[in-house]
Amino acid sequence: MPTKKPRTTVTFDQEDYEELEQWAESEFRSVPQLILVIVKKALIERRASKQKEKNE
Repeated sequence: MPTKKPRTTVTFDQEDYEELEQWAESEFRSVPQLILVIVKKALIERRASKQKEKNE
């Protein structure tokens, strides 16, 4: 069943992609799975920062 989640394309320099491949492999993930984890973590940190600013 196709997903209705939005999709995007990201282009990397070869050296950066190779590093991502190594990182993903060390965590038993695919590169897309690793990128999703990195982005989700960044969004959580961003939301927390915005909430902190809001509460000050």
